[in-house]
Amino acid sequence: MNKLVGVGLAGLGVVALGGPYVSGTQAESQYHQAIQALNNQAGVTVISEEYDRGYFAADSITLIQLDRTEFDEELPKEIRFKTHYSHGVYSVNAVSHLIFDEETTAELEKLLGDKPPVEVITTVNLFGDASVVAKTPEVDYSDDESGDKVSISALEMIVDIPSSLEQVTASIDWPGMNLSGESGEEIKVGQFSMTQTGSQLTDYLWASDMTMTLDSITGLESGQRFDLKKLEMSSVTEQSSEGRVDSGFEMSIDSVKLNEDEFKNHKLVFSLKNLAMIEFDALMETFDKLEETSQIGDPQQQAMAQMEQFARVGQDVTALLNKGLEIDVSELFVNTPKGDVKGLLHIEQPESKEVSNAGPGALLKTTKGNLSLSIPAQLLEQGGPEMQQQLQALLSQNLIVKDGERYKTEATLENMMMNINGTEMPLPPLM
Repeated sequence: MNKLVGVGLAGLGVVALGGPYVSGTQAESQYHQAIQALNNQAGVTVISEEYDRGYFAADSITLIQLDRTEFDEELPKEIRFKTHYSHGVYSVNAVSHLIFDEETTAELEKLLGDKPPVEVITTVNLFGDASVVAKTPEVDYSDDESGDKVSISALEMIVDIPSSLEQVTASIDWPGMNLSGESGEEIKVGQFSMTQTGSQLTDYLWASDMTMTLDSITGLESGQRFDLKKLEMSSVTEQSSEGRVDSGFEMSIDSVKLNEDEFKNHKLVFSLKNLAMIEFDALMETFDKLEETSQIGDPQQQAMAQMEQFARVGQDVTALLNKGLEIDVSELFVNTPKGDVKGLLHIEQPESKEVSNAGPGALLKTTKGNLSLSIPAQLLEQGGPEMQQQLQALLSQNLIVKDGERYKTEATLENMMMNINGTEMPLPPLM
């Protein structure tokens, strides 16, 4: 989150403290400070290629280089954009547009004409509160030669960031799109919307509340039709008590249809409770240090540093579990062509009271859990030889049993002893 907010601040470079001259001076200063801060982050390199400031306005060109090992592999290696700043009395307003190469620009002009593919408008007031609005234009394009048609609705994303970061809010509204080809292929995406609020609790934890809905996805190719109706997702992360957070996630799909076969009411409910904030932050900080070892040039020094951080990860995980937590999949339901998949999972690690820093062995003695999973037999038996071989191995070890037309697993864990479908087996001494 901090990296993404920082990228926005560096690219838009806006802050307002007074009149046009003061706000312009401060805007440029904060722009360069944000670039310097971002360059201290792993995976991001930001370069100011130009900053031309006048009294009432300024213009900048910024280059952001992304290390794909730190971000999504599909992201571009470089992003360049230009920003125009207006220096007001009580605020600074910035309008940013992406810069593309000549070939990409020519292709985009065929679809969009003179409209920019993305426009980001940022306003920062006297108190440091920021509002960011990102917009994409509506697209309505037809290729006379291929018969392809593209219709994409305008998308708008709004982010409000108070200077205190106490309540960041974000929303996305997109009516959807329709793509079709001359030979009958078609993809339709219905209304998409998302709202999220968040406030920073620690360096790595945010309290947040998110809801997302997608009305529909329809695809048609080679006579095969796919329809998804009403995908909903929600999550809540909140401080439950002093130094603890609870987090929950829920996803549901009303209907998935393959040609004439329809499968309804898919659902997943997951929760993580009683997570210790201080210990979680320590673990995340260690992961950051582990990432930083990739920058060490000397192979021997790098290997030693990585071994040290890997050992630290183990210590931090033990410390986190020592504080106790609960993990639940309270509902898993998937309707398939061969029947319903159902499951439940509960793992409970109580806080260690006898030993202030219990090791892995002592922790495992107090770990409790249970698992219930039921899968239609036809769903597993329709696989190829390799899958059948794996299924037979599971059956022979009693890790899964056949009950009529279903395969089932019932398992419990207590006192370092697992009971799987009636067969008891101790946990290995080290895990």
